[in-house]
Amino acid sequence: MNILFIGLPLFAEKLKNDLNKFSPQHSFSFCNTYYSKWHSLKFLAALPYADLIISINGAYSQSRALDFAIKMKKKILMHWQGTDALLATEAYKKNILYRKYIDSSIHYTDAPWIQSELKNIGINCSRLEYKWVETIPTTHTFHKISAHTYIPQGKESIYGLDNVVQLAEKHFDIDFFVAGTKGKNIVQRKNIHFLGWISEDEMNRLRLTHPIHLRILQHDGYSLSVMKALACGNEVIWTMPHKQCTFISSTTEIETAFNYCVNILKNRGLAANTENILFAKEHLSKEKILTTFLKTVENLVKK
Repeated sequence: MNILFIGLPLFAEKLKNDLNKFSPQHSFSFCNTYYSKWHSLKFLAALPYADLIISINGAYSQSRALDFAIKMKKKILMHWQGTDALLATEAYKKNILYRKYIDSSIHYTDAPWIQSELKNIGINCSRLEYKWVETIPTTHTFHKISAHTYIPQGKESIYGLDNVVQLAEKHFDIDFFVAGTKGKNIVQRKNIHFLGWISEDEMNRLRLTHPIHLRILQHDGYSLSVMKALACGNEVIWTMPHKQCTFISSTTEIETAFNYCVNILKNRGLAANTENILFAKEHLSKEKILTTFLKTVENLVKK
């Protein structure tokens, strides 16, 4: 089986590497057709031999790579991410949604809310997860109540930095650790610690040290940072509905949600959330996620 990935490099290349190690009897390759002319040429050279094209993003506007795939009558699996669904919905409302690739593809996503959003614009999606997390022992206790989040530099408003600052103002006795942004041009507070870019190992230490994870976006995909926080036994406050998280439907609910998580931690003696850890072990393990993904791909190739 020869599978050719295109789409978002961060996710597509990692998934390609994971699958090559997990199932070495098959061939998985990735071409960065968005940002590399050389990779676009590699894609054209590899296309005739591909059993399936997997796009790790939804295509709602013109794509030369997919034009060639359709011309050569290749099967296409389109896996929709959070931003894709949002932009496709906006295009649909403006009556400019480009359906050529949509109508020629099999559609998947990993988030139920994206599945619903796409259904509303005439795209029927099935669920298929591809992100997995390492899990940890179920027994550990945090030393104090504190919170952490990831907010990319330059995207502070999208990722809810203002809401984090407001929480810190009300909870001056609790430390808030912000990875990603350096916090320039932000009013500095003693209990907000801007860390800038940090490594994944350092990010993991944040999760194991600070028990509340904040993920405050107006729209989101199935966030890997949330999955990793669950695996570390964090209490997670998220603007997307998930049975293991404290859901907030609007930013006006953040204070109530935060107080709820603080009280839960105090009542548990600051012990990690073992239900979240067990959920990650059962549903988000590498073995489970990649086995299911591989079986789905094999079935599509056989059809």
